[in-house]
Amino acid sequence: MKHLILSLLSLSFSIHAQSLKFENDLLESKVHLETAEITREFKFTNTSSMSVKIRNADAGCTCVAVEFLNSKSTYAAGESGVMRVTFQIQNFQGTVDKKVLIWLDADAEDKPSSHATLRIHIPTAISLEPKTLNWNIGSANETKSMRVTFHPDKSAKVTKATSSNENFTTEIITVEKGKIYDIRVTPKATTTPALCILGIETDFDIEKFRKQQGFARIVNPTPAP
Repeated sequence: MKHLILSLLSLSFSIHAQSLKFENDLLESKVHLETAEITREFKFTNTSSMSVKIRNADAGCTCVAVEFLNSKSTYAAGESGVMRVTFQIQNFQGTVDKKVLIWLDADAEDKPSSHATLRIHIPTAISLEPKTLNWNIGSANETKSMRVTFHPDKSAKVTKATSSNENFTTEIITVEKGKIYDIRVTPKATTTPALCILGIETDFDIEKFRKQQGFARIVNPTPAP
């Protein structure tokens, strides 16, 4: 009898786990540099044989808002609905995935029933390459460069480069005026581990992208495999 009850409970949870089926659980969109937010709608159907109630839907980020059409949370067997996802783009760049997890009333906290992903392709306004400069402990305190490249359709310049750690000095070098700059970084010493945030300020015409962050660090050398 005990095994039968456990089997029935397991079956019940399995039914709930499979009950919301999205018409498309991945939606992709391209946006412009100036785009502030994007909203997409995910259509779904309750494919179980019973009514279900959505307890929570969360993308784990304050930049994402999730709502259900007409504020509806309970769906009868076979009933369809719409989940509306709004992403505040802020200063994100590149390809960004925002995964929304959905919990039904019967779901455990660590086991949401389903999920859907909004994938946004955002142009790169300002690229830093590499984003992190590394020195090994005890290595020569040589100068290394981080290249700053602006979007091909934009013209701007690096106006300031600061270091959060006094062990590192910075210098701005113009490679191609209005397009490409190098931030040269030099550690005064490499005797101990260190981490530095590089603050890079520009006169880019879209305010949210003007300030960028890079990193410099002194680390233990990675042992050979």
